[in-house]
Amino acid sequence: MIGNTAKYSLIATLACLVIGLAGCSSAPVGSDPSFSTAQRDQAQREARRPPAEPNEPYETVTVAFDFPIPLDQFSKWFAERGAPEFSVFLNGTSSYFPLPSLRSLSSTEPGPVRSEALIGSWRNVGDRRRVVFANGSSALEEITSDELPHRFQYEVWNLTNDTGRYVTHAFSDFQFSGSDRVSHIRWEYSFRRRGLPDGMFISRFVHEDVRQFMEATLRAMQVQALAAPKME
Repeated sequence: MIGNTAKYSLIATLACLVIGLAGCSSAPVGSDPSFSTAQRDQAQREARRPPAEPNEPYETVTVAFDFPIPLDQFSKWFAERGAPEFSVFLNGTSSYFPLPSLRSLSSTEPGPVRSEALIGSWRNVGDRRRVVFANGSSALEEITSDELPHRFQYEVWNLTNDTGRYVTHAFSDFQFSGSDRVSHIRWEYSFRRRGLPDGMFISRFVHEDVRQFMEATLRAMQVQALAAPKME
């Protein structure tokens, strides 16, 4: 009897491992190949945004930059163009994609190429859009807090690329401070990792790949903000 119990226990353990390796999460919303474009868009408009889980582990990375732009000028630019056109600054980056060691050697490193509005125009809390990557995969983003000129937050989820295997969702938090000579931008990204075994790979991805993506994005944002005409 003891031998059978041990055998069944081993079988159950192996089964759990196989399920974990295959990925036990449900399919991304709107990924059904039988959906029309309209059906996909509607499903993603109605999709439930994952709630914050304060008692669960998040992997968090923070970067900070100083822009040589008065805070009031930068705040106006960010509200009018920076936030609505945020995906423009991501072009050429490799955001949301796993470490090169987790990709096949022949795969490319596709970054975002455009955003598609689902709700609103990405200016107000509750506005939602789909960010589309060069390889056709995507993610949903929704503004969760707009306290400009001091703070701006959004959530990312429903990732259909490889990173969706490692994280369920992420929170992005911009905080702004400064003076009449400089704008200080603090950007924090917090990723909710999936369970083992896949979730164990997320730490290096967040603290290396995501950090590099954030730094590249802020550099591109600075170029755009400096080149923009002064807003009254």
